[in-house]
Amino acid sequence: MTFGGQSFDKGLVATNSSRRTARYFALLLLLFDAAACSSTDSSPTGPSRNGSQVVLQSLTVVGPSPGGVVLHRDETATGTVTLSGRAPSGGAVVALTVDGADSRLLIVPATVTIPAGSSSATFPVMLAPSGVSASTEVTLNAVYQDVKRPFVIRLEPLR
Repeated sequence: MTFGGQSFDKGLVATNSSRRTARYFALLLLLFDAAACSSTDSSPTGPSRNGSQVVLQSLTVVGPSPGGVVLHRDETATGTVTLSGRAPSGGAVVALTVDGADSRLLIVPATVTIPAGSSSATFPVMLAPSGVSASTEVTLNAVYQDVKRPFVIRLEPLR
């Protein structure tokens, strides 16, 4: 790169005759870098210096049974949605859906809100009081800003 007839390919190296030009050039670079890195959007979900945003990192469910999530009638599990950073002011609303042949039997709220400044929230996961007559699996999905995280839950009849 050249500026004022001086080459700056190896960084800002200035001779006695070009110190003033180099100082102005260095000042311009610092001002440009500061302007390029600042943003009027102070939201934690706004673009950072590398352009990344807060996204839905994970969906987990912990049930009453050891070794995997298996629900029987009248049992409750706890779901957790986690972001890659802090939720913006106003919170982050995560949509919850259930897929599968017996999806209507898994009871979850339609949405869960991660409070502003927090990175996760929990919610109840229950099997309908009617239970199931045969073993089946359903997929619980969490969606935030077009990022979807699935979690498979096994539903079992009472023995």
